[in-house]
Amino acid sequence: MKDIRLLLPEIDKKRVIKFGICMSGAGSNAEVLLQSFAGGDTAVCAVLFTDAPDSSRCIEIGKKYDVPVESLDIRKFYSERGEDDIRLNSEHRRHIRDLWSEEVWKKLQPYGCDFLVFAGFVPLTNLAGNIPCLNVHPGDLTVEAGNRRIYAGLHYEPVERAILDGRDALRSSVILVQNYSGNGRKDLDGGPVLGISEPVPVDLAGFTLEKLQEIKAARTPGCRDDQLRMVAGKNIDRLKEHGDHVVLPQTVKYFASGRYGINDSGVLCLQGDNGIWKPVKTVEFSAVNPPEPVFLPGKKAAGRNKFIRFCKYMYTKMVRESGSPDYIARGWALGMFIGCVIPVFCQLVISVPLSFVFRGSKIGAALGTFITTPPTAVFIYPIQIWVGNKVINGSLSSDAAKKLLEIFNSETLSFAEKWSAFADLGWALVAAFFAGGLLWAMVMTPLTYFLVRFLVIRYREMRSRLFAAVKGKRGQS
Repeated sequence: MKDIRLLLPEIDKKRVIKFGICMSGAGSNAEVLLQSFAGGDTAVCAVLFTDAPDSSRCIEIGKKYDVPVESLDIRKFYSERGEDDIRLNSEHRRHIRDLWSEEVWKKLQPYGCDFLVFAGFVPLTNLAGNIPCLNVHPGDLTVEAGNRRIYAGLHYEPVERAILDGRDALRSSVILVQNYSGNGRKDLDGGPVLGISEPVPVDLAGFTLEKLQEIKAARTPGCRDDQLRMVAGKNIDRLKEHGDHVVLPQTVKYFASGRYGINDSGVLCLQGDNGIWKPVKTVEFSAVNPPEPVFLPGKKAAGRNKFIRFCKYMYTKMVRESGSPDYIARGWALGMFIGCVIPVFCQLVISVPLSFVFRGSKIGAALGTFITTPPTAVFIYPIQIWVGNKVINGSLSSDAAKKLLEIFNSETLSFAEKWSAFADLGWALVAAFFAGGLLWAMVMTPLTYFLVRFLVIRYREMRSRLFAAVKGKRGQS
């Protein structure tokens, strides 16, 4: 415990925690929070604040839930200082933002809040320098590449990017807000991810991914109204209902309970029900299931997690491919057959052309061969040769498989040289390899066909049921 810094500083546990809500628009997230904390047993909303008093529903919501309201119109604040643009693209405008933030803090201080929640709050502000602030974001901020959060960004950006990347589901994230510098882009959405929602399936609204990518490519600067934006808007609405409205109130409850901390390595930690702190990547919150910590991969688990990610990638490629279930299954079964029978160094040049002949999935024909790769062949080929040798009643030496693997994994031999070296190993070894491979393929090929077909059908049925349920729920509301 001594090396854990609490994100919500230690306070008198006997009193109710107070928080403030900052909002800019319709306030659906704010209302969900107010409803969740209506009892006031763990925490209570002490004040609502808005930067847009004339256009947001802040005043209306404050009256409805009997919560004090404060406001400071940011556009009017800028206008009074000679600026008609509130973007942070000049030193003067950034200076005005600092002044505005200071005035906002003066308005909020008397309410004695322990932390703030940005619930659809648009302006960037450095209030986080004065008080812990949480923000809900329409994107999965745990997805990274090169230490960069792929789905960070403003407004429609995260959802559009996830759709164009071919993601089949979206998530909402709740982060601990960090102070920004400059125009804020570098620091945007960079705080610890305290919670993520369950996956919310993407709805392409009848468009294909390729069509939406074409629309994106044809966009002109300043475009605000095209079919991609329409699809993104539709998904943002669904993500708000099934993502924001689920993860935000639960994360706020965890935060108000003092269950988040940072260890001396700067890693997010969660206090379990048993009082023990553990490093986590985030926590997944569900509408129906208990909160589930997402743990950081340790050194021992790294290889296992890499394998799991590979399996998930293969599964996604399989079930999301267009075409009939039989077409997809034929391609994967063909790839599996080639992967079992043909040496690893020439599988793709055989499987992909054959996929045209057998009218199967080209993707499946290629990925199905991955049953044998240089890492897996080390384990599969010795057994394959041993079984094949038994089938043909041969008399191979114990190091025959080792010689074969040295050829397959060689980085100096050319394609033709590998074939020649393979043949030079002798008839007994080559025959044992193909005999064992054919026996292996007789088992794996039909199994692959029926399994892939089943998984594709089940996935499509599941998506149909889910979309029907979402549409039905939206129709009732």
